[in-house]
This record gives sequence, C-alpha cells and structure tokens, in this order.
Amino acid sequence: MPSPDPPAPAIRPFQPPITALLIYPATLIVGSLFSVLSPTAQSTRDDGSSTLHPHAEPLAPSIASDLNLSFPPPRPVNYFARKDNIFNLYFVKVGWLWTTAALAFILLSQPAYTLAASHRARRTGQAVLRYALATAVWYFTTQWFFGPPIVDRSFVLTGGKCERAVPLVENEPAAADVKTLFTAVACKHAGGAWTGGHDVSGHVFLLVLATSLVVFELVGGSQGWGKGSDVNGVNGSAEKEEKSEEVVDVVRIWSGRFAWAVAGLGWWMLLMTAIWFHTWFEKLTGLLIALGTVYTIYILPRRVLPWRNVVGLPGV
Repeated sequence: MPSPDPPAPAIRPFQPPITALLIYPATLIVGSLFSVLSPTAQSTRDDGSSTLHPHAEPLAPSIASDLNLSFPPPRPVNYFARKDNIFNLYFVKVGWLWTTAALAFILLSQPAYTLAASHRARRTGQAVLRYALATAVWYFTTQWFFGPPIVDRSFVLTGGKCERAVPLVENEPAAADVKTLFTAVACKHAGGAWTGGHDVSGHVFLLVLATSLVVFELVGGSQGWGKGSDVNGVNGSAEKEEKSEEVVDVVRIWSGRFAWAVAGLGWWMLLMTAIWFHTWFEKLTGLLIALGTVYTIYILPRRVLPWRNVVGLPGV
C-alpha cells in the first residue's frame, strides 16, 4: 500500500518589509521640494491664496469692504491647494470612515478571514483589536484627549493661541474671548485664527496611519493562509464548492481593489498635503506619530512574541 502524501506545507503570509514605510518620508520630501522649487507653488505662497495653514480662513469680501481693505486680484490657485477640493472634503475629512470600510471588506472577503475556519475567529478578533488600537491613537491625536486633542494641546503648549481674524468694531459685544479657546474647531467657529504655535499635521498623520493599516491588513489577509492546513470538505463536495468559488473570487477581487483604491488615494492626498500645506517640521511630527503607531501595531509583533500573542499579525 503506497504511503499517503505528506500534508501540503502551510503558506507563510508575506508581510510588507519595514523598508516599505520609506515611501512616506520619500513622499513628503518630494512634495516639500516641489513646493519650494515649483514656480506655481511659489506664486501661490507669495499672494497668500494658498491655505498653507489649515485653520486660517481668508477674509470674506463683505468684511474686507467694511474694513476698507483692498487686495490685488487673486492668482489662479491649484485645485489641490484649496481646502474645499472634493477629495479633501469627502475623503480626507472623513478618512477614518473610508479606512473602516476598507478593513470591513477585507475581513469579509480575504482568504485569511474566510477560508481557515480553525483560525478565523482569532485572526478576525486580532484584526479588530489592531484596528481599535489605531482608532484610539487617531481619536486621541486629532479628535479628543480628555479635552482638546493632542495636536491642539501641543499647539497651545508651543505658544499657539486663537487670535481674532477681524477686530471688533466699537461697542460690539464679544461672543467669546477667543484667546481662551483651546481647540482649532472652537477658534474657527468663533471667527478666530489658530496661530503662533507648532501645528502638527493631522493630514499627514491620518493619511500615513490609514494607508498603512489598509495595506498591511490587505496584503496579510490575501496571502496568509495554507491550502493544506484547513480543509473541511470531502471530494464529494468539491463540485458544490467550485460553483460558489467564482462568486467568492469576484467579491474578494473587488474588495481588494476597493482597499487598494483607498490606499492609493490616501497616498496621493499625502503628496498634495506635502506640497500645499504645513511647514517641514509640522509634516515631520505628523509622520513620526503615525510611523510610531504603525511600528507598534504591525512591526513590533514580529520581534516581541508576547505582544504578537495579543495583537497578532495580519494573516498569521
């Protein structure tokens, strides 16, 4: 009697190397150099029409008229230098929503989370935990941290404050003392300008963290399973399984394309942020916070087994 074939070895999931993260500083360097060397970017900066400071608002024409201010005709502004461009309004501003949707599609469609029944619950639970950790860092950094978020706290601690963009006219009651406002959103709503401190780039932080999360989860989830490691069916059910494979493949492929589209658009908007917004140091601090988070969640578990047992690795 011939000996049975040995079980097929499990396929080790491919994990993006640490060097892949170099794409982010490279993108910021290229964008920052372009903003300095490009005549278009320089002219935009010179006439003040660029929204280089994300919380500064231009004076409305009616206000400028009331104050007897005159300005030269504005020069054409690059579409991506405007805060109201469609990608900024409906992608970056709600970037974590797109990130959440991409991760949900990955968990519902990729082989590591759908085919290996014996590992499915653990892998899915650890993926949700990794997402929760990233979400907590995003929320504390840009939304709320027992009061103002970390970026606003750092802005105030480095000398930043809210200044009224338009001086009060005589006898006009002040709706709020803008100097006492400690969040950029509250300052803007009070008609003030957030100036004077170190403004960590929330866009850089968000886009680096979100695209890294999507790519790490997608690459690991699409390859992190062994064909011979978890076969639940028998030969008689093979034909039935094949009938549904085409539908499953379509869902998996399009879910992957959606995730890559989110990551790709995130990278493009990172480049646009590097060109049109913030100073070099503000972009660098946003990058460092994001990369520190990515390293803790996705790179450190490769080397520290106890931490890996908690958060896992995509597809493992």
